Amino acid sequence: MTLRIARYKHTRHWALYDGAALVVVTVYRRGAQEVQRRLVAQAPAATEAAAQAAARAARARAQPASEAGAAGG
Repeated sequence: MTLRIARYKHTRHWALYDGAALVVVTVYRRGAQEVQRRLVAQAPAATEAAAQAAARAARARAQPASEAGAAGG
């Protein structure tokens, strides 16, 4: 995630961009900085949750066929 703060068009407002995508427009630069801080802090938690879901899926695929057949009936 590449976040940058810049002036929003020709206004006195501030914008937070993720690459070329506009994320938020705020009145104050500190507001944009706070949103940026929260998004950066949130990213590791989202990555960790995705890794845990992938690990659960891998364990489910690694289940022996005999157990899968017994459960399926």
